[in-house]
Amino acid sequence: MQAGHLFSVIIPMRNEEENIARCLTSLQHLQIAAEEFEVIVVDNGSGDHSVEVARQFQQSINLKILERPGIYISGARNAGAGVARGSYLAFLDADCEAKPDWLSQAASMISRGSPGIFGSFYLIPDGSSWVARNWYGDRERKESGEVSDLPGGDLFVSRELFCRLQGFDESIQTNEDFEFCQRARADGMSICSLPELSVIHWGTPQSVAGFFRRHRWHGMHVLRVFLRNLPALYNFKAVALAFYTVACVAAMLAGGIVAARSGRFELMIGATAALLAPPLLLGLRAAVASRRLRPVAPMTLLFLIYAVARAWSLLDWRNWMSRAAL
Repeated sequence: MQAGHLFSVIIPMRNEEENIARCLTSLQHLQIAAEEFEVIVVDNGSGDHSVEVARQFQQSINLKILERPGIYISGARNAGAGVARGSYLAFLDADCEAKPDWLSQAASMISRGSPGIFGSFYLIPDGSSWVARNWYGDRERKESGEVSDLPGGDLFVSRELFCRLQGFDESIQTNEDFEFCQRARADGMSICSLPELSVIHWGTPQSVAGFFRRHRWHGMHVLRVFLRNLPALYNFKAVALAFYTVACVAAMLAGGIVAARSGRFELMIGATAALLAPPLLLGLRAAVASRRLRPVAPMTLLFLIYAVARAWSLLDWRNWMSRAAL
C-alpha cells in the first residue's frame, strides 16, 4: 500500500450483505483521485456473505478487509484506524451511501483550515415512510457550524488527533460517537457540521417496530456514559426521560392494581397523563420548529415510543454490566 493518502475511509460491517455493495459502489464514483484515499472495511463476524461481496470491489478501489469478530463497533472503527495510512480518517457506516463529492468537499474543508472534527448528519432515503420522514427528516439537525456531536457513520478527524484522543471507547457498544465527541470538546476541539457532507442512511428505521428496536439498541450504554462524568451531565435529557418513563409506567401498573381492588382510577389516569405529557410537549415543539401543525400527532407518538424504548434499555440489567462481565 502506498503512502500519502489524504483519507482513510473506515467502514465497520456486520451482516451488511444488502448494503455493503451500495456503499462501496458509491466510493467507486467519488470525484477525487483514486490515490487520494484508501478504504478499510472491518468485518465484525458477519454470518452472511458480506465479506465475499466486499472482496468483489478490491480490483476497483484501494480496499483492505480486516476480520475482527466479537468486538463492538467502536473496536471495529479503532481496528481500521490502527492500520490506516491516511492523514484524515473518514468514518462511514456500511448502510450509508456517499455522494460523489463527499471526499472532495471534505478535502476542500481541510484546505480552508479544518476544525478538530467535522462531518454531517444523515439524509433519509427517497420514498421513506412517515416514521423516517417525521423523525429523521424533520427532526434531524441540518445546521451548518459548530455542534455538540456528530454520528460516527459520517465523521472526519485527523489521524493525529484521533490517536491523541485514543480513539473510540471500546467498552461501550452504543453512544460511542457521542462520547468520543465529548472527549474531543473537553480537549479543546470543535465539532463542525457541514450539510454538504451528508450521506444517505439506508439503515434509517422505516417502521414503528424498527424505530423502537433502533432506540432500544441506541439506549444500551447511554446511562453508562452519563454516570462516568456526572458534573458534565452527558445524556442528561435522554437519561432523565428514561427514568421518568419508568416511574410513570410503574405508577400506571400500581394504579391498575388499585383500580382492580377498589374501583378507583385516579392513580392510573394521573400516571397515564404524566406519561403522555412529555411526548405531547416535545411533539408540539417539533411542530413549532417546522412551522406546521401536521407533525404534532406523529411526533407525539414517536416521542412516546422513543421514551419507552429508552426506558426498556434502562431496565435491561445487561446494559449496566461491563463487557468483561457478560
